[in-house]
Amino acid sequence: MRARPWTPAAALVAYAALAVLLFASTWVHPATAWIGAGDDPHLFIWYLGWTPHRLGALRNPLFADVLQAPGGVNLLWNTAVVAPAVVLWPVTAALGPVVSYNVLVSGAVALSAWCAFLAARRLVPGEGPAALAGLVYGFSPYMVAQSLRHPHVSLAVLPPLALILLHELVVRRRWSPLLAGALLGVAAAVQFLTGEEILAYTALAGGLGVLVLAALHPGEVAARGPRVLAGLAAALAVFAALAAYPLWLQFLGPQRVSGVLQPPDVYVNDLLGFVVPSDVLALSGGPTSALTKGFTGNISETDAYLGVPLLLLLAAACWLGRRRPLVRWAALVGAAAAVLSLGPHLHAGGRVLPVPLPGALAGSVPLLESAVPSRLMLFAYLAVGLALADLVAGAGRRRGLALAAVAVALLPLVPRWPYASTPARVPAFFQPGGEAARLSTRDMVLIGPYADHLSSVAMLWQAAAGYRFRMPEGEAFVPGPSLGPPPSHLRTTFEALEGGVPVPDTAADRTETLRELARLGVDTVVVGPDTGHDRMVRYFTSVLGRPPVRSGGVDVWWDVRPE
Repeated sequence: MRARPWTPAAALVAYAALAVLLFASTWVHPATAWIGAGDDPHLFIWYLGWTPHRLGALRNPLFADVLQAPGGVNLLWNTAVVAPAVVLWPVTAALGPVVSYNVLVSGAVALSAWCAFLAARRLVPGEGPAALAGLVYGFSPYMVAQSLRHPHVSLAVLPPLALILLHELVVRRRWSPLLAGALLGVAAAVQFLTGEEILAYTALAGGLGVLVLAALHPGEVAARGPRVLAGLAAALAVFAALAAYPLWLQFLGPQRVSGVLQPPDVYVNDLLGFVVPSDVLALSGGPTSALTKGFTGNISETDAYLGVPLLLLLAAACWLGRRRPLVRWAALVGAAAAVLSLGPHLHAGGRVLPVPLPGALAGSVPLLESAVPSRLMLFAYLAVGLALADLVAGAGRRRGLALAAVAVALLPLVPRWPYASTPARVPAFFQPGGEAARLSTRDMVLIGPYADHLSSVAMLWQAAAGYRFRMPEGEAFVPGPSLGPPPSHLRTTFEALEGGVPVPDTAADRTETLRELARLGVDTVVVGPDTGHDRMVRYFTSVLGRPPVRSGGVDVWWDVRPE
C-alpha cells in the first residue's frame, strides 16, 4: 500500500494531542504551574531562560557566572538543554520559561513518539502498525516517569532517528553514505547540546544493534563494511566540527568536573519493576505502590514496567515472528537493553544482591560511568514497539485479534491521570515590579532556602528576576565533584535551619557566619517562603544585628557587606 503523504503530519498532531491530554492538569494554567513534581524542574526552567538571556546579550550561554559565584558553573557538566532552549527562545521571550518548560515536556513525548513512528514506518508495512510503535515508545512507562522531572532524557528523538540513519547506511542504502553519515553527525551534535546521556547511550545501543545485525547476517554486513565505515567517518567529522568548542569548554575549560557524578548501583531497574507498576501508572496502588517505593533510586528511575500480559504477548510475537529479521533483531537488542538497565548488580524488591550483571561492563566505559543505567530501558521500549508493530502488520486476516491482544497487553501501561502538576510560586519580590529590580549583576545575594541538592527553588526565583544578581549557591555540578557549593559553615547552617535542627546560638557561630558572608562578598540576604522560614529569619536577625525589611513576600537584609 502506498503511503499517504499527509500521514506523518496527522501522526504528529495525534501524538501532540495525546501529550496535551496527558498533561492537561498543567495546561489549564501553563504560566503558573509546571508539569511533574520534585525539585529538578526548577533547574530546567532556569536553563530555558538562561540561554536566551545570554545569547541576547551576545555572551556565552555555556557558562553561568551567576550561580555558585564567584567561581561559576560549567553548564556542559550539567543538564543545560541548550539546543531546546534556543528552539524555544520565542516562547520564553513571549510567555516565560515556565511555559517553555511545559512545551518542552509535552513536546518531548510527542516528538519522541513521532520519530519512532517514522522509524517503524521504514521497517514494517502499514502506517497503523507504525503508529502503534510510536505510541508504545513515546508514551512508555519510561517516558511517563522521566517526564516528572527530566526533560533532557524524555526528549528522546535521537534513538529512532539514529535507527533510521543506520538502517539507511547498512540496510536500505539508497542515500549516499556521506549524506547519511553527515545527518547522523548533525543529529548527534544537537543531542550533545540537549543531553549527553542519551547521546552516549544511543552510541552504545547503535553499536550493539550493528553487532547483532552482523551476528544474524555476517556475510551481508561484512560486504557493506566499507560503506558503513565511510558513513560513520562522515558522522564523526561533522560531529567534531559542530561540537568542537563545546567539547573544548567541557573538558579543558573553567570549572570542569572529573570523577563519577552518579552512584553506579542506585538508579537501576529492579527485577520486580518489570512486572510491578510504579505510581506513575494508573494500575498502581496499595501493595504495588509500597513495593516500588522500596526500590533504590526514585520514581523517575523506575522505568522497566512491562507487565505480565505484555511479556506474554512479546514472547508470542517473538515465536510467531522468529523467521522475520526485524523480530529477531528487535528481540535481541531489546533484551540486551533491558538487562543492561539492571545496572552492575541485581536488585530485587529493593535489595541489592551479590549477583554481577553485564551492566558493570557498560559502567566501566569512559563517559558512561556517570550515566544512569535504568535509562537504557528506553531502547527496550523502542524494540517492544517494533515487535508489536510487526505482530500487527503480519497478522493478515487475524489483525483484529492481534489488535485486541495488543490493547489488552498495553492497558496496564496507561499512565495515572491527572498527571502530577506543581504550582510555580514566585514571591512578588522577584517578579516584575518587585524590589529585586534594585539589584544588579554586581550584587551577591544569599537566598534561603539555600540552593543545593536539597532545594533549588532559589534558582526559579533568580530566573524570574531576569538573572539580575549573582548567588553563591545553586544546584549544579562543580569540581569535586559536588552537586552544589562545596561544604561550608554557611551551607551546613542553612541545611540545619531548613531541617529543624538546632543551630548553636553562640558568638563563635555568629562570627564564623559573618566571616563567610564577607568572604563570599554577600551584599544582600533574602529569606523566602519555606518550612524553615521563621528559623532563618530569627537566625539572621541575630547574626546581622537588625531585623529584616519585609518586601514582596520575602524578608530582606540590604547592604550587609562590611564597610
